[in-house]
Amino acid sequence: MFAVVAMLPIHADNGKYVIKGKMSCDSLRFEKKRVTQLFLVGNVDGVEVTIDTANVVDGAFTFEGDVPALLDVYNVTGFDNGAIQVFLESGEITIAPFDARFPASARIGGTPCNDVFQSYIDTNSISIQQSRERMNEAMNALPKEVRDDFAASGKIRNSVFYSNNLYTKVALVDFVSKNIDSPVALYIIKYSLFPMYTPRAIEEQFLSAVPQSLRAHHMYKELSNAVKAAELKEGRLAPDISGFTLDGKELTLSSLQGKYVLIDFWASWCAPCRREFPFIKEALAYSEKSDNFVVLSYSLDSKEPDWKNCIEKNELVHKNWLHISTLKGWNSKAAKLFGVEGVPYTALIGPDGKVIAFELRGEAMVKRVKRIIDGAAK
Repeated sequence: MFAVVAMLPIHADNGKYVIKGKMSCDSLRFEKKRVTQLFLVGNVDGVEVTIDTANVVDGAFTFEGDVPALLDVYNVTGFDNGAIQVFLESGEITIAPFDARFPASARIGGTPCNDVFQSYIDTNSISIQQSRERMNEAMNALPKEVRDDFAASGKIRNSVFYSNNLYTKVALVDFVSKNIDSPVALYIIKYSLFPMYTPRAIEEQFLSAVPQSLRAHHMYKELSNAVKAAELKEGRLAPDISGFTLDGKELTLSSLQGKYVLIDFWASWCAPCRREFPFIKEALAYSEKSDNFVVLSYSLDSKEPDWKNCIEKNELVHKNWLHISTLKGWNSKAAKLFGVEGVPYTALIGPDGKVIAFELRGEAMVKRVKRIIDGAAK
């Protein structure tokens, strides 16, 4: 089953969503209370946001509204023993009668993603049941004295356990292959298959099979980035990162492909970072004759005034000196993708998006940039 899911978008058609559900029992599990109101909740950057509420009348409830511009996973909450996950998309999403004490057992459907998601849940449930049956069969086949001896039966249990893992893998891979054109497949790859396979296998066996129509999905990009980050080294493709410019516009590393890019992780409070400014200015001045080199300075500041004031005070201005940040400090996704543990930290990226070198600083950085620029000119 999926973990708690952050909103992971893909462009969806305009329209209305309607979620209709019915409880066969509207009691809470751990309190002697009835469910009288439910909430439709999304997760935005780690913060839960309630976008809709519904009163429960005779066990029935309805959510309805405009479909967001992006297709997201939301949770129906208000229970004391879990939640119901739904893909919020255009159409009527149905939640079959269920016991409010056990909301995770609710069956969903009615729209494409929710139908596939419920099919996945069913497949997962079958795998769990079959695993239990195989274990019980193996244990029951043992003599009672061996079965009752935990140490003596350990090898058999371990053998069945590993066998069950293989069966589960096969079932998941089969399901993904049959539903590879659905966004649900991306969720399964991330939450179920990613922990089971090497990053290279995820890339070559699963992501390569995802159709072009799904590659704009945020989850596909996140998975691709996770693979690149796991194998980050010189000569490999760099993960794509993004941030907001000084005037609030989003800028991505991938949008700079075709140029040499020096990614510079820094912060206004970092004295060694500030000592690098003159060298960056020198490299940019030398690059003006070719105009194929840019600096992408990614600030790990958390306060906007500190970030902007440092740029202004130190005159960090050049047509090819691009400043971005998410103002999340060390919680920046970009820093995590590049494994940044201290600043300053640099990564030189080639026009093909592959890493040329890490941790270039001072005169060594300037010399390397000059060689690249002179080589490109020839």
